[in-house]
Amino acid sequence: MPAVTVDNLLVLPRVADPGAEAADRGVRSVTTAPRGFEGEGFP
Repeated sequence: MPAVTVDNLLVLPRVADPGAEAADRGVRSVTTAPRGFEGEGFP
């Protein structure tokens, strides 16, 4: 179920750009997904 339903997607408000005072945040971790095939079930 979509969280937002509108007649025209072009009327959605844009996300504001972060201001100049906004600080970059570092990467906490990089994780890879478990390998498997569709229908194989959960590892």
